[in-house]
Amino acid sequence: MAQDQPAEQKVPGELPGGELPSAVYRSVAIAFIWGALAAWLAFGRARGVDFDLSIGLIIFIMAAALPWIIRKTASHHISAEKTEVRPFLNSDVDTATGPLSGRQIWIQILIIPAALALAATLLGMVYVFDR
Repeated sequence: MAQDQPAEQKVPGELPGGELPSAVYRSVAIAFIWGALAAWLAFGRARGVDFDLSIGLIIFIMAAALPWIIRKTASHHISAEKTEVRPFLNSDVDTATGPLSGRQIWIQILIIPAALALAATLLGMVYVFDR
């Protein structure tokens, strides 16, 4: 007979990506989805573009799924507290160039995806209205 093994205990530690609140990651994903949706709506009717946009969507899903899978897998082995948004925004975080507030870090993380989404929207509007 096999002996009963005790349930595996979670080790205390920090989850991968746990230094930022999940709202930061969600805001980046929303910005990328906004850009992809704007591009699809504006350019999706052109011949051959659906395939290109589909490949871009697949790459986005893969790029988003890998960190999510790593975090979910690690959460089964590591016990960690979630980073809350309000304390994070008011905290100082050490970076390679010096300490920044949580607000500044969130802005720096979000600025490129938001700018790309805005650019996709504006380019799409020009394309649609110029036809």
